Amino acid sequence: MIDAVREDPSSADPDSTGATLRRNWLRLILESRTRELEQLCLAHPEPHDPHVLLIRACCRDLLGDSHGAAFLRGQGLRVAADDFVVCFTDLLLTADNAGKAAAADRARDALTDCGPEDDYPSALFLLGWTEVRLRRDLGAAIGLLRSAADEARLHGRAETFRLAQSNLAFALTHAGLFTEAEQTLDALPVSPSASDWDLFEGGLPHANRGTIAYWRGEYDEAVSWLDAVVAEGAPGHNFEALARLYLVMTLVALRREDRYFAAAELLQGVSRTDKHGIPWDTLRRVISAQLAHAEGQDARARSIAAPALARPGAAVAHAVLAELYRVLEEPALATQALRLATAGALPRYARVSTLVTSAALRSGAGHGPDAHVHIDRALEAAAPERILAPFLSPDPLIGDLLRAHAHRGSPHDAFLGVILERRGQLARHLSGVLTPRESEVLACLRTTMTAEEISGHLGVAYPTVKTHIRSIYRKLGVTSRRAAIHVADVR
Repeated sequence: MIDAVREDPSSADPDSTGATLRRNWLRLILESRTRELEQLCLAHPEPHDPHVLLIRACCRDLLGDSHGAAFLRGQGLRVAADDFVVCFTDLLLTADNAGKAAAADRARDALTDCGPEDDYPSALFLLGWTEVRLRRDLGAAIGLLRSAADEARLHGRAETFRLAQSNLAFALTHAGLFTEAEQTLDALPVSPSASDWDLFEGGLPHANRGTIAYWRGEYDEAVSWLDAVVAEGAPGHNFEALARLYLVMTLVALRREDRYFAAAELLQGVSRTDKHGIPWDTLRRVISAQLAHAEGQDARARSIAAPALARPGAAVAHAVLAELYRVLEEPALATQALRLATAGALPRYARVSTLVTSAALRSGAGHGPDAHVHIDRALEAAAPERILAPFLSPDPLIGDLLRAHAHRGSPHDAFLGVILERRGQLARHLSGVLTPRESEVLACLRTTMTAEEISGHLGVAYPTVKTHIRSIYRKLGVTSRRAAIHVADVR
């Protein structure tokens, strides 16, 4: 197809050549002919035509040159009319949520006016691709991507079909429809090599599977999928960046202290600005704070997390943040984060997370019956897709609440049994995280010995004993001697 564009018999006619480019540029981008498309733009009889400049801007951005893309786009928009090319250039290049949402609204209108020179299948895919990232209406985004896949199949666009299905799997994952997402991923056509768009998005299928494995509490599997995505020097605002965030959360869940330093380095590679509607800085901050807490640096965790409370529009991040603040014994801030998380539509897994956090907050405040209502709602939402991660916190309060709920009886007893079994498996898996010396100190903590007496008993300096005790508390996810003994006994 690129040869047909290159050898257009009317190539000497700027109007005809421009029409050929407008008819094919989106398809060429999606089919990884980006470099060749840019060469066609440079060979155009009028290379400074505003449409040609805008198409080049999209090529530059896809190839990783965001500065060049910005300059070319600025030049093109100075003179270009608000037409199909302008509309879909905005859809690809606008970074902030408000601007991208406005571009998506214009694109929706432009689709109804598609003419013979416009590429309807590619445009339909890009609108669906954008709506997933905006998270305004995931149901509508899923519908758009299904329609784009159908159009691509009907028009024989194999690569557009693959991309539509791949992004459909992401939309389903983000909505918490894990079973259907996995079915879509299982049926995904295999590309012989990574395309330009694949590199632009950054490991979407593996990141999807890693995300699902994380929320299902299958942490070892999640690490396997996510490790395969992470790449040094990636741009920090695509699915590779998402894989970094989920990988760090998984390493924290597994208490992989041997990888905490590398995890902090991974987070440094995540964007500090929004891109394609994703609140990257908020996500990076929340997970960085979670890692700091895992390392026993609670003051630093609070400092890192604080700005995230000032930025709405990051429901999943705020759901995770609410649980972090609860564990940090900041119930007022946890409630504030919950309000931010629940201000709009939540994917199923984030809704489960907020319900478990709400239950724990109510239990901690002495409202036991209300806590059990929230636990039952969480179980009801989680059971269809086997969402386990929010129930697997090592906090003794969560464990006590779940066991008490099992004793009370629930319509979801079978699923609750699965959760308790997985908690036991994870506890046994983590039981070896204590060093031999920490195990000796823990044994002493079961007695009435003070830290100073433990120091004399073990022949270890008093400050070293205090360091061991802090490390034990951190590894067991507790804040007191009594809780540490309780968690150890449960294991």
